[in-house]
Amino acid sequence: MLKYYSNKKIIFLFLLPALLIYVGLAVWPILQSIRFSFFEWPGIQGVDLKFVGLKNFRAMFSSPKFWLSVRNVLQFIGLNLVLQIFLGYGLALMVAKYYRGFKFFKMAFFCPVVLPLTATALLWNFIYFPNNIGILNQFLEAIGLGALKKGWLITPSTALNAVTVANAWTGFGYHLVIGFAALSAVPDGILESAMIDGATGLKKFFHVTLPLIWQSVIISVVLITTGSMKNFDIIFVMTEGGPNGMTHVPSTLMYYEAFKYDHYGLGSAISVFIFAASLLLAWLSMRVMRRETIEY
Repeated sequence: MLKYYSNKKIIFLFLLPALLIYVGLAVWPILQSIRFSFFEWPGIQGVDLKFVGLKNFRAMFSSPKFWLSVRNVLQFIGLNLVLQIFLGYGLALMVAKYYRGFKFFKMAFFCPVVLPLTATALLWNFIYFPNNIGILNQFLEAIGLGALKKGWLITPSTALNAVTVANAWTGFGYHLVIGFAALSAVPDGILESAMIDGATGLKKFFHVTLPLIWQSVIISVVLITTGSMKNFDIIFVMTEGGPNGMTHVPSTLMYYEAFKYDHYGLGSAISVFIFAASLLLAWLSMRVMRRETIEY
């Protein structure tokens, strides 16, 4: 049996089905998007593709709507990083500290992760409804802050932040589980030794705990960054890029250009940008946060 495990041809044969599925469902569509970005095509079968070179990329980079979407997605990424990392790892610390009932809290906080994004978006739409219909406005009225009521999803200054909060709510539980797993792997002896040496509270967290779970934090940062960069569902359902295009991000702009305005080549160019930007941001995140690995 061992000779089969060491046979590279047999190993490749077992890997081949998964490899073919990956190439067919991931690699091939990416290559096709890159190809279509150099053509003009309305997305209609039977219509010939017209080669235009870099025209779609020039149109993309010269479009104010595109640069607004880039600014929006950078804001979206930044706020999601702050909210999901602080909520996820902060709650993980609390759950790890108060061990009693930790299974219930892990399950409760993880529930939003497994809900369909469309259902989550509709739920938050009910919360953000304008006037006295929305739950948030009703709450503000009840506590005497009625002057703060507004149409959260139809006001340009609040729409993107409102969607960001909803998106962070759907994802922080995932990073709570990652953080809890990382904290559970830290030996009690190290923490006890740190306390004997006088490290308590925030000092113990920043100088002992955080360095030991840093690799998990990097994983969370990369996942949040790339996930936010290509996010489409929750933004499209909650605002459809509105009001007046103020909450467009590259993924929603790509959808509109390709499938609503029939600019398939321009939509493909935007998809290539999303792919390249995701790779770049993931690399930058790992580069900036790289530290010497601490073994224990």
